[in-house]
Formats: sequence, structure tokens, C-alpha cells
Amino acid sequence: MLQGIRDNSKGIVAKVIVGFIVLTFAMFGVDSLVGLTQGSNAPASVNGEEITERDLYFATQMQRRSILASMGESADPSSIDDNLLRGMVLDSLIQEKSLLVEASANDMRISDSMIDEIITKTPSFHTDGRFNANQFDLVLRNIGYTRLTYRDSIRKEQLINQQRAGLALSSYILPSAVKQIAALDRQTRDISYFLMPIDKVRSLTTVTDEEVKKEFAARKASLNTTEQVSIEYVHLNLQNIVKSVQVTEEEINTQYEQILAGFDSKEQRQAAHILIEVDDDVDDAAALAKIVSVKSRLDEGESFAQLAKEFSNDFGSAENGGDIGLIVKGALEQTLEDELYSLREGLVSGPVQSERGYHLIKVLKVLKSQVPSLAESKAGIVSELTAVKAEQLYLEQLEILTDLAFISGDLLDIAAELKLDIKTLPAFSRAGGNDFLTQNSKLVRVAFSDELVKENLNSSPVEIDQQNAVVLRVKQHLPVRSKSFAEVAEQLRSTLLTNKASEQLQERAKLAVSQIKETGDATESAADFDLKVQANLTRITTEVPAEVVNKAFTLAHPKAGKVSVEAVTLANGAMAIIIVEKVNSADVSKISTEELQAINNVLAARLGSQTYETFVKEVHDSAEIERL
Repeated sequence: MLQGIRDNSKGIVAKVIVGFIVLTFAMFGVDSLVGLTQGSNAPASVNGEEITERDLYFATQMQRRSILASMGESADPSSIDDNLLRGMVLDSLIQEKSLLVEASANDMRISDSMIDEIITKTPSFHTDGRFNANQFDLVLRNIGYTRLTYRDSIRKEQLINQQRAGLALSSYILPSAVKQIAALDRQTRDISYFLMPIDKVRSLTTVTDEEVKKEFAARKASLNTTEQVSIEYVHLNLQNIVKSVQVTEEEINTQYEQILAGFDSKEQRQAAHILIEVDDDVDDAAALAKIVSVKSRLDEGESFAQLAKEFSNDFGSAENGGDIGLIVKGALEQTLEDELYSLREGLVSGPVQSERGYHLIKVLKVLKSQVPSLAESKAGIVSELTAVKAEQLYLEQLEILTDLAFISGDLLDIAAELKLDIKTLPAFSRAGGNDFLTQNSKLVRVAFSDELVKENLNSSPVEIDQQNAVVLRVKQHLPVRSKSFAEVAEQLRSTLLTNKASEQLQERAKLAVSQIKETGDATESAADFDLKVQANLTRITTEVPAEVVNKAFTLAHPKAGKVSVEAVTLANGAMAIIIVEKVNSADVSKISTEELQAINNVLAARLGSQTYETFVKEVHDSAEIERL
């Protein structure tokens, strides 16, 4: 899936984009995002079903927000290639649409009750361990969904998951194949091996000056320095400002009085409601008549909770007897809030109209917090006032920093005005450096800009995050240049030595392999090395180098009276000669049923994954896809 993205992805940002697109589209059906006016020209269609410009816009914006969120406070929107992102998102929407069209053709469905269950069991929609309709709406607003579009996204997600599960769970491994693979997995081998270090050969190898000069001449065009800059800068830091902020007793007292004055607004009310929704099937008059009927039954003494379970259209609270939890002012529509806060504990309102329909509201409990004392509040007040004053000072100084950076010819005036130190950083390349500042892509890009490199100007403030801003200028620019022979001679000599030693070592290893194959004995070939014997080597042995283990299990079974032998290069450049003397077959009868089942599950899951990938490719390839 998403092979087109993988084939066209280049660079770090593209990899980040791919990671988030794969994750999000695996979890959510972004095709359901709505909210703009209908686009007139569909960017693509799948089997005649359009992917609208609206769909693409919202999906792209969602991915853009996700990427920026993953970058943290140092997020740099300009580092995202919008054309690349849009193309990747469109490819993903096409893939998703093709799977949904296929699901529809196969009469696959997701019931409303299943969607309700998924929603009510989602922890992010809970307060105090229970589903809360207000929390649900709040979360949806924050991520750009309505209830309708979110339900549609779940439906699409579950349809695709149903396809995946159907193929994965139908994958089957024959018991004989499981036993065969289990036998291979538990197989052991008796081996011996010895390592031929490269260092010893290298120490006996020589490279002449003429060889180094010849190598330099051959590689001269590629032996270049990396472009670098060194910078000087001033750093505005919020935490340094915090240390200088003073809060007076008068300010503390004023803030405490404001807390007291607004304390009544902290009152919370635990409420329940019954909702009769106005929709395509129930008009306003019918909904009002129904809620009046329910109110009559309440007045006759029937249970509010029971009637909520029976009649309420708010699926999130109905099963809880209409309980919507603790409500603070500002959490509900104004008409509902006014009614709720006008009632005494235990009372039920008359019908109240909202955007969704008609409600009956019951106050289950009224909670009022105790007024905190000044002593109890002081530490929090000081912390809050300090933060507010520091933030204000930071913004004021940032504005001054911006003005001075533009009009000043150097950093001296800026440093003097804002009492900042001028600091320097050693040269770094476009790849950045190892410190906090030069790891910021935005700062690095600014440092290499023409305005700083060619025109020797101050930068505008570079906001590293919400607490740090830097104005910099280039102290020294080191352009790309060809390295001199003196600069690279030792590096070239070392490379030539290693290459020569490696070639000699490989020749010696080939000779050792030939001798051992001929004689069946490694004693002579390993005379200068440490010959090690490992009986019953397993695939998961860690005492033996991984390259040796892997090669040992790829060698053919030795014939009677013979050995299987081969050489392999280790990561450190050494050569290893591996001699397989015997293959020990596993006794499958000793493998428990539980272990065989576990192996079967792993194999079936792997086969299911491969089957689904094949299915996705076939669905995509067979779909009639049109792009603008």
C-alpha cells in the first residue's frame, strides 16, 4: 500500500510525511473530512466516485498539522513542501477510495450501533471514567470534525479494517508446513570457525607516496570541503526574563481579590438530560410533542433515568440515565446553561430548545468549592503573575529585538539595549551542528541565506520555540573548495592501506576455504588464528558473531565425511572462516502443541499481511483512476 508514496519520497521531511500519512490513514478515514463549500473540479476519481477538492484540502491540512505537531516547538512550516504533501495525500486518498469502493461492491457494512460503541468506549471522550457528550463535542471541535463527519470517518476506518481482518484471518498454514518450519527453527549445527583480523594484515601492508598521489589525482574532483558558516548571535530567552521579574504584595492582593470576585463562576452542576432530536425523520413539532409527553410521565412520578434510557437520542448519556457529568459555565449552549443554572438541586426543567432538538434537564447535584485563603493561593498567584509579566516583557523585548535587528549594522547596539551577551558558534554545515541552536532547521536555513552570507546583514529574530529567539549574523563563510593534497594525503593513505589489506585478506580467506574443502581439516589454515568450536549452534546464539551464525545456517548440509565451508566479511573488516561439520535435526515430537500453535499464529499473520498487501495492490491496479 502507498507504494507510490514510497517510490517518490525523498529527504527527511518526505519520510516524516510518509510516516504520518501511513499512521493516520491506517487509523482514520480522512476522506470523510468536510466543511468547505463543494469543490467544482475533482482532483481525482476512482471508478467514477470523486475525491473532491474539499476532501483533498482538509486531508492535506490535517496531515500538515500532524507533521508540525510532531516537530514540537521548533516546527518550521516552511520546511514542508506543500506540493509534495498534496501529492502524497492525494495518492493516499485514491488508495483509500479504491478500498472503500471495493468494500461497497462486496456489500460490506458497519452498523450504527457498532459506531456508537466505538465512540462511547474511546477514553479521550471520557471524564471520570465515563463517556461525556460535552467532552466528545469538545474533542471533535479541536480536531476539526462534526459528529456526522467523525462517525463517517469511523465507518470508513472500520470497513477497511474489516477487509484487512477478513483476509488476514482467512490465511491458513498447513500443519505439515508448521512442523517443517518449526524443525528448521529448532535445528542446530556443529561448527568451528576462526577470525582473520584485518589489523594485523594492515600493519604489514605499505602504500607508497606515488600510490597516494595517483589516488589523489583520480579522486580530486570529489575531494571537496563542505560549505560552512560560523555565526555570532544574541539570544533572547524567556526563562532569563522570568528570573528578573518581581511581583509586589499589592499585585498579589489585587489578584486575590479578583479570584474572590469571580469565585462563584467556579460552581459546578452535575446534570442529566433527555434529548429528543430534530432530524430528517422527526420534525420540530413531533419532537416537541414527544418531549412534552415524556415530561408528563415524569410529573406522574416515573424515573428520569429510566425515561432517559428509553427515549433520549443522546446515545452517549442515555445508557447512564441521561447523566452528562459535571458542567461548568460555558460548556453548554447558552439556552441550556441558563436553564440548568436556574434550577435547584433535584428539579427538572420544562422543554428547552437547542440546536439539536428539545431537552429536559435535571440538576443531580450542585457543587461549590470552598474559598481558598490568601496563604493557600499566594504561591499560585505569584507563579501566575510572574509568568504573565515575563511573557509580556518577552514580547516587548522581542519587538525591540526585531526593530534593532533591522536598523543595526551589527549586534553591538542590540546587545547593549537589551543587556544581552554576544555569543559565537563554531563553523557548521547546512546539515546543522550538535548544539541546541544549530540543530534548528530554521536557524540553519537563515544562517546560509544570501542576506547573511553575501550582504552581511543581521537576521530577523529566529524564533527557536515559544521561549527563545535569536538574531544572528555570519561571522565567517567558508565556501566549498577543493581540498589540497596535504589535507587529504593521510586520509587517502589510510583508505588505500585498508583496501589493500582487505584484498590480501580476502585472497588468504579464499585459499583457506579451498584448503579446508580439500582436506576437511582447518588445523593448518587456522594455525595463526584462534580456532573456536561451537557445538549445537542455534539461530539465536549471541556468543558467536551474528555474521558467523547467519552464514552457518545458509551453508549446505555437509556430505558424508566432508564439511561445508565458506568465508564471510565481518562489520569490522575481519574475515571469518566457517566450517559446518554436522547438522542436527530437531525432534518435532518434543515441541509442545502450544509452541506449534504460536508458530502457526506468527506464520498465519505474516501470510495474512502479505495477502492483504497483494489485495490492496490488485484493487488499486484494477480501479479506473482518473486524475486532473
